[in-house]
Amino acid sequence: MTTALAERRKGQALTLLLAAAGLIAVAAVTVGIETRASRPDLASGLVVPGLHDSIGAGRRIIITSSDASYRIERAQRGNESVWVMRDRGDYPVLSGRLAALTQGLEQLHFTRRMTTDAAKFERLGVGDPRHGGHGVLVQIEDGRGALLVNLILGTVPTAGQNVVYVRRPDDNQTWAAEGPLPPLRDVASWLNLRPLDLPVERLARVEITPQQGRAYILDRGPDAAWRLTSPPLATPSQISVASAAEAITQLAPVDVQPAPAIQGASVAHLRATTTDGVAIDAELIPSDTKVWIKLVARAVTPGNPAQEAAALAINDRSSAWAYALTPMQVNAVAPPLSALIPATAPSRSAVNEATPAPPSTSVPPQ
Repeated sequence: MTTALAERRKGQALTLLLAAAGLIAVAAVTVGIETRASRPDLASGLVVPGLHDSIGAGRRIIITSSDASYRIERAQRGNESVWVMRDRGDYPVLSGRLAALTQGLEQLHFTRRMTTDAAKFERLGVGDPRHGGHGVLVQIEDGRGALLVNLILGTVPTAGQNVVYVRRPDDNQTWAAEGPLPPLRDVASWLNLRPLDLPVERLARVEITPQQGRAYILDRGPDAAWRLTSPPLATPSQISVASAAEAITQLAPVDVQPAPAIQGASVAHLRATTTDGVAIDAELIPSDTKVWIKLVARAVTPGNPAQEAAALAINDRSSAWAYALTPMQVNAVAPPLSALIPATAPSRSAVNEATPAPPSTSVPPQ
């Protein structure tokens, strides 16, 4: 009897629980409908549904923008499948950056319906870059050339954060969206552009022939301080000397091409000699609105096994490539000699001797 009563009470409680859950679900749907009615611009859903399942078939990524355009493809190297930047001489692409793009696109979801007026596309940053617009066209193709992703993305700074807008190239409907997308306009962010893995402590001498002015030599002394040893004509700024000497080890290029693709006369040259007997020659060559640097290392003493091995390690990393530098980096790598000499000013005693004393203490000195 007691058991039957307990079972009956348990059934009643379960019925009440299911009824309460049903009421909650109905209330949620009702609130959603009312919200939609008051905010018809709200939207939901993934921008590229099913991408998580299909992205594994991707073989090519094409990014087109007004700042830079590039093509990334999957390539087979031996038994390994790798991603390379095809129009940058198959330079290897960072796997972490690919993962960030994939994750961002998979999670990109609509938040609001925006305009269909093509005249407002530029305001939202979704103008087609193939026709002069400032959006970023992202296309991912499979092995047959079918598009898995075909979107124009725009990022607009709003209230201290970037708002993402998206539309398809063949559709005027624009949406606001959210998703952890990486920056796409910067080619260098996809690549490990570090031509030299060289600690500044390994440098012993740097000879610089700048674009303007005479050549000069910087040497590291026994106290590890850099000095201008040729020409010995003035007292340079110690900070400027050290910066000029060590700039070659701190290169952060913004683009890359195979070395043979960049031809022309060099406008500046420098040679860095290391403490272990390696000479690194660098040429600065202007080409296609950019200034590129080429690096080649050699043993100071030909035939020395240790020096030859150290030079080979540098060449394996950088000699096959030409790296584009920003104007600021160009000035840092090969500054004119005048940039190392501080502006001279008359001493305080000379000023005091040349300036007459004020006629009265009630009048402040000029």
